[in-house]
Amino acid sequence: MKSYFILFPILFPQIASLVMGMIQFKSDRRRNIYVMSILSLNLILIIALLSINQSMDFHFIKMNNLMDIYFKIDKLGILFVLLASILWIFTGFYSFSYMTHEGKEKRFFSYFMLTLGVTVGIAFSGNLFTLYIFYEYLTLATFPLVIHNGSKEALKVGRKYLIYSFGGATMALLGIILVFTLANSTAFMEFGILRGISLDNRSLLLAIYMIMFIGFGVKAALVPFHSWLPAAMVAPTPVSSLLHAVAVVKSGIFALIRVSYYIFGSGVLYEIGGNYYISILVVLTILMGSLLALHQENLKKRLAYSTVSQLGYILLGIVLLNDQALVGGLLHLINHAVIKITLFFCAGVIYYMTGKKDIHEIKGIGKEMPITMGCFTIASISLIGIPPTNGFVSKWFLALGGLDENKILFVVILLLSAILTAGYLLPIVITAFFPGHNEKIIKKEPPLPMLIPIVILTVIIVVLGLFPNIVLHFIEDIVKGIV
Repeated sequence: MKSYFILFPILFPQIASLVMGMIQFKSDRRRNIYVMSILSLNLILIIALLSINQSMDFHFIKMNNLMDIYFKIDKLGILFVLLASILWIFTGFYSFSYMTHEGKEKRFFSYFMLTLGVTVGIAFSGNLFTLYIFYEYLTLATFPLVIHNGSKEALKVGRKYLIYSFGGATMALLGIILVFTLANSTAFMEFGILRGISLDNRSLLLAIYMIMFIGFGVKAALVPFHSWLPAAMVAPTPVSSLLHAVAVVKSGIFALIRVSYYIFGSGVLYEIGGNYYISILVVLTILMGSLLALHQENLKKRLAYSTVSQLGYILLGIVLLNDQALVGGLLHLINHAVIKITLFFCAGVIYYMTGKKDIHEIKGIGKEMPITMGCFTIASISLIGIPPTNGFVSKWFLALGGLDENKILFVVILLLSAILTAGYLLPIVITAFFPGHNEKIIKKEPPLPMLIPIVILTVIIVVLGLFPNIVLHFIEDIVKGIV
């Protein structure tokens, strides 16, 4: 199979996005069919590509060893691209109904497809330079989605989003240049390209790692660079779902895994103590996110701060530098994506059907929307980490990783954060199902195009908890090759 076929799932959604701008659809239904066809075909393209060759690579443009746009398929990229592509289809299906009350649907779906192509580009990046190009491109592609409603607040949030994103990416670029001066390469390699580099100047290597971790960590909502994420809740719910579950924050996490295990390598990081200093920020991220979530009355903002905390779990899996912890981190990358997209979909349904945004306004809504709030409850229990849900499985591996490093404190922090997670999610469920008074119940379940994705995703949450081996063995194969 020709190596340039790797470009197809990257370019196809972007070309389809441009073509969509030229088409005058006779009805919303035809537009929706077009969008869903593109999303589905792209997933089929990816599966076909992977079924033929799971180790394809292609140099698209190479000026020198640094400026080399290079694509490569490996197991970590496969995990990320399948997660993104599948959840994109769910989000698209959900958006067909939701976006009718937001307006400007054609523009929304155009950037929606464009962002998918960019995310696939991040997944298939074969070196830091290519990753950086698509990382910056992701900011530009998602910016119109963040400011979709065009209000003053949205534009203000949009500026903040750009400042944080470009600021972080600039730090990452500095780190990329410094890595290149040491290794004369930025290509991703199992166990790291810096493995054979002399460790005489450990302070320099530590400084480079810190710069890159913080730079890419901005998109991963690393405290204290997290405030853009809750602010971005001004965007429509499908955008919030993408920002918090797949596209932006998980791209930040993905980049940090690449830097930690494919550029530096766990051996080098142990030698320079890079994980020690970063772990301080990670612990702050876990605890601060949970504590801030407790004080949010707005439902989407509470879920946003929850995301900050849960991303800290994945970051902890990265910096513990052992196989159990990284398995837990990668499992939580998947589990959190499925859980959080479900929670945001439920929050969007409540707003779509009732116009209510704050938690105190949803008293008794569990009886009016039993299916929606039932799914919200299952997703909440899973995020807390109560067995046998998928959230418990990933947190179990993270705890084992902490014990392997004799860091009991990290296990205590995981337990404390689970208690805090229960503290900010269970009151929502209690408010919804046990309002303390009886009122006339009017069923308000959303249209099927919104309800079906929520129900299917909830089933996936349960299945991944009961049968974690569906993804666990693949993740263990990834970890064996890099730790």
